[in-house]
Amino acid sequence: LLALAARGVVATVSARLPAPLPRLDGAPPGRAETDAFRAAVLARVLDDAFGLHPGTPLPRDREGFERVLREGAPRVESVALRWVEALKATSAELTKTLAAMRAASRQPAGTGALGDVRAQLAAMLGDSWLDALTVERLAHVPRYLRAVQVRLGRAVDNPRKDAEKQSAITPLWSTYVARTAVARDLAAVAELRWLFEELRVSVFAPELTTPVSVSAAKVSAAVAALR
Repeated sequence: LLALAARGVVATVSARLPAPLPRLDGAPPGRAETDAFRAAVLARVLDDAFGLHPGTPLPRDREGFERVLREGAPRVESVALRWVEALKATSAELTKTLAAMRAASRQPAGTGALGDVRAQLAAMLGDSWLDALTVERLAHVPRYLRAVQVRLGRAVDNPRKDAEKQSAITPLWSTYVARTAVARDLAAVAELRWLFEELRVSVFAPELTTPVSVSAAKVSAAVAALR
């Protein structure tokens, strides 16, 4: 209903929405996939612009609806711009990452890192990834992808060192995945999930820096504290 009431600005931003991210399998997106992706992005834009988040009370009368419309409609374009910029940056870095993966696949020394990277990308940008990311978190994804590119280059040069670094993360991730099946604090689960990506940046590409201090010990303690 809000999209219909604000159809002018919705039509404007809809025309600017980007195509889907490059697929991890390299296949080009079809028309139906592109349309579905843009519809999903538009839904996220409208949720953010109108404050339609889980737990937020919905308007139940005309006055409440018009208030939400009046406050949210002016935000649609600026919110859409944030999503478009974050998606374009992510798409550009993912394209470079997939190229780095292809290059590493031609080197026997890159095999070990590649398997872990594929699992990382599948968890981060696999099915329903758009539902799991806020635009604020999406803005960090290009940095995570740059860290993957750095890692792959170094892994080819020194696969043993890469394996040593990976060995500090793999058991922590396995424990985290097991604990998420029974954890009740979903906010802590989500926060910790992205702390793993920051840990990967810190371990494999520390020159890219992280917005928070992170270490394997800190992540281990957070995993143990999941309830």
